Amino acid sequence: MDKRCLDKDFLALKKDIFNIMSLDCDQYKDPYLQRRIAVRMRATGTKDYAGYRSYLRADPDEHRKLMADITINVTQFFRDAPVFKTIEEEVLPKLIYDRFTEGNSSIRIWSAGCSTGEEPYSVAIILRELFGEDIGSADLTIIGTDIDDECLEKARTGSYLPRQVLNVPRPYLEKYFTFDGKEYHLCDEVLEMVEFRHLDLFKGTLGKGWDMIFCRNVVIYFTKEMQERLYLDFYNVLNRGGYFIMGNTESLVGPALKKFVQLKARERIYIK
Repeated sequence: MDKRCLDKDFLALKKDIFNIMSLDCDQYKDPYLQRRIAVRMRATGTKDYAGYRSYLRADPDEHRKLMADITINVTQFFRDAPVFKTIEEEVLPKLIYDRFTEGNSSIRIWSAGCSTGEEPYSVAIILRELFGEDIGSADLTIIGTDIDDECLEKARTGSYLPRQVLNVPRPYLEKYFTFDGKEYHLCDEVLEMVEFRHLDLFKGTLGKGWDMIFCRNVVIYFTKEMQERLYLDFYNVLNRGGYFIMGNTESLVGPALKKFVQLKARERIYIK
């Protein structure tokens, strides 16, 4: 097929995805999108973009499957152990000390692109460990957001396969989870600490007033322009002295590069 026809059909497919699923494909890198769509084309037996467009319009269940493949919801508890070790031993203790020294018991943490909830729950476990019996003295807010509603529903159940909890330290696994022979289930004390909301990062943020924002292994699939805008958005909604944690394979770009101060280079932890 002529390349111009391929390009035309690909653009038409991206438009269909936006109209049907409200997912703005222009914010993703084209090669990445083409790879993810190719996965669904093989699965559905469609041979070209035009054929997949027809399939997508005819099968509502394919909307969910395509969304899952584009957003790639793969994560684990305590993913990248050195990062969470630094957060537990250095970053959160200092944040807690600073806030309580100021006479402020409020700590607000946002996990952007939280998938099925492993990241915000990992933070909740760390906070319970740090506060211990004094957990009630803090006004804690932990919110996980994602564009995939199916993932958010899964996150709210707090149930995970063994492979998803491989990195949970043994004492935490025994203390905060129960195992039914198939899945691990988080205890209510941790479940109740985290709220999950639908949010499309292409369209906006949760507003201002955050002490810590996680956005890890999410933006590597976005265009450079989208990454620049998103990093600046995160900077603007963080409190002064707030922390931004990104993925190990990601790098700051755009105006935010000159605004954030690098706190931990290897762990990709920055401070406002």
